[in-house]
Amino acid sequence: MLPDNPLSFTARIDSDSLPIAELATLSLSALLWLVLFEGWLPDLGPAPAELEAPMAAPGVPEAMATANGLSGTVAYLLMWGTMMLAMMLPSLIPVVRQHLDDVCQSPTVAAPSIAGFLGGYALVWTAIGAVPLAVELLVSIHEFSTASAFGLGAGTVPVAGLLAFAGGYQLTPFKRRVLSRCASCQSIPHCPNVNRMVRRGISYATNCVACTWPLFALMVALGSMNFLVMVGLTLVVSIERLTPDGERVAFAMGVPLICAAAFSLLFGVPTV
Repeated sequence: MLPDNPLSFTARIDSDSLPIAELATLSLSALLWLVLFEGWLPDLGPAPAELEAPMAAPGVPEAMATANGLSGTVAYLLMWGTMMLAMMLPSLIPVVRQHLDDVCQSPTVAAPSIAGFLGGYALVWTAIGAVPLAVELLVSIHEFSTASAFGLGAGTVPVAGLLAFAGGYQLTPFKRRVLSRCASCQSIPHCPNVNRMVRRGISYATNCVACTWPLFALMVALGSMNFLVMVGLTLVVSIERLTPDGERVAFAMGVPLICAAAFSLLFGVPTV
């Protein structure tokens, strides 16, 4: 027998039991991936006449951006920041969850606080996009990674070197130290102001850059808009931060990177 006053669908949902942090973070990440691959961001501009390669090839986005001056640079930084946030958001789930637990439950306090944190975080990663552009101004990333001499790919050595460096970096105490900071986010005031949360996001992102920059340098060498590389690095970063023993996982991931470096030297860099 139905009750006289049945509860509405929304009234039956226990908001305290919903994984709000997971749903919000992963939904935002999915939206940013969609923005990237549906082409909803400003265009980088026309490619240089001598450049005949797809967007996913190494150095192509950087070459297009630098060839189109200020508009290309701004479009590239926007693309880079969107891409970095899309890739890093899944690994931020524990941080967002803790911040939601710490701040006042009122949406008028919680939403601006988390938005301020993510805004500061995204600002740092967007600024990091200036680094590959600066490299492109010094040397053509595409030409350097695809050049050949005597039938051998000249780009094999630097890519293998980056693989070896990224793998070695995973094994260092410094990597373990900065990774541990990602897992031990400090508590925040019950009702923090937005400016404080922006600063917290900047500080946390700076640690993230220190933790992962060799991996993203490798991404640029393999193609900063290469979908498979982006997905692979998203998985690597997320696994080492979301697993209970992330420091050991990060250490273990160094081994296949070093093996990949040796493989690249012996057989060339596989096309991805």
